Amino acid sequence: MTIEQQLEILLRGTFFADEVEGSDGGEGFSTVNTATGGEETGGRGLRAQMSAELRERLKEGRPLRVYLGADPTRPSLHIGHFVPVQKLRVWQELGHQVVFLIGDYTGLIGDPTGQSSERKRFTHEQLMEMAKDYTQQVFRLLDPEKTEVRFNGEWLSKLSFAQIIELAAIFPLKWIVSRRDFADRLARGESLRLHETLYALMQGYDAHALECDVQVGGYDQHFNLLAGRWIQEHFGRKPHICWTYPLLMGTDGRKMSKSYGNSIDILDTPEDMYGKCMRISDDLLPSYIDLTTNFAPAEAEALKARLREKGVNPMEIKKQVATNLVTQYHGAEAAQAAGDQFQRVVQDKALPDDIPEIALPAELAGAPIAWVDLIVALNLAASKGEVRRLIAQGGFYVEQETITDPAATRAPGGTTLVRMGKRRYFKIVG
Repeated sequence: MTIEQQLEILLRGTFFADEVEGSDGGEGFSTVNTATGGEETGGRGLRAQMSAELRERLKEGRPLRVYLGADPTRPSLHIGHFVPVQKLRVWQELGHQVVFLIGDYTGLIGDPTGQSSERKRFTHEQLMEMAKDYTQQVFRLLDPEKTEVRFNGEWLSKLSFAQIIELAAIFPLKWIVSRRDFADRLARGESLRLHETLYALMQGYDAHALECDVQVGGYDQHFNLLAGRWIQEHFGRKPHICWTYPLLMGTDGRKMSKSYGNSIDILDTPEDMYGKCMRISDDLLPSYIDLTTNFAPAEAEALKARLREKGVNPMEIKKQVATNLVTQYHGAEAAQAAGDQFQRVVQDKALPDDIPEIALPAELAGAPIAWVDLIVALNLAASKGEVRRLIAQGGFYVEQETITDPAATRAPGGTTLVRMGKRRYFKIVG
């Protein structure tokens, strides 16, 4: 494969910080730290500059070291977090050495990017506990035999105070406090702690310690990625290439978040993952095709072209996206079964084949009980408020009849069929 062909594949889905509407060029920071003697690169946009640098690096004719870092500040991830992992696999398939870095030390601070207030702090023990399943999750996409897994505590825990002072001297303070997220907090009179300003330094040192050629991430990581370039330059090395992607919105167009109920989670069952894909807003389908699927480029472009055709039903495209996504994480057989169940349960309104039965414990049996209380007591919902919202939205069914009264009760005895939302069925016995 030629270098230009590699570039064409690797550029698919990329998005750089200066391409944000109304951007000042990535918070106004140069890709070269002129304070350390670097030279400006002459007004090129980030896409042109990074592409040119990657082209030159590929000409060296060796596998590049490409890394992605993730702080284990939550036990499970969603496909929005996995956009860079998805792209890391492309690098791997092209023969490059990929590194998945777990930020057990950067996680002690937590990335302040985009945060409107100080992040909750975790102990190292808590971070390592949450990191337990991270490799298992990324290995659903990456080849474990070809993936180098590292923890940044390997080097960050060994830095002396003198070394930290040397690193801190690389960064003009005005650049740190003028970061948009920091500047906004200071303008509102909110707290900004000194340890938060060290995050970019720590992430930047990762790039140096890993001797990486390329770092992938979301475009909102622009400053943190630049920190790596500056530190590499400080130590007389060639700066790595910042290869970034857009942020994936949730299925409803808002920021992807479990709290919004619009996330597609890596640990979802095949049926849930497929069903959630079918809720993707029509206008978001092109970005999901580019960022979450592994269609060949020509196939991806053909699907997006079909979406623009008059009279095309987006549901058919969603089914292809859903099948592709579930296949990646669960395999082709599971994707086929999930598609069949969606057709049968959601479109044809049939019942699933395997509805779990839940026997009422003795303390809940024998007397009427409000559905709101019962569902929470059985751990089928996190809170009574969640059940009330589901009822208010018309998504709670008993024996296939919609329940609209939040005070409705279940009579004791027998077996009752319950449906929550479009796909969650239970039989409550007792």
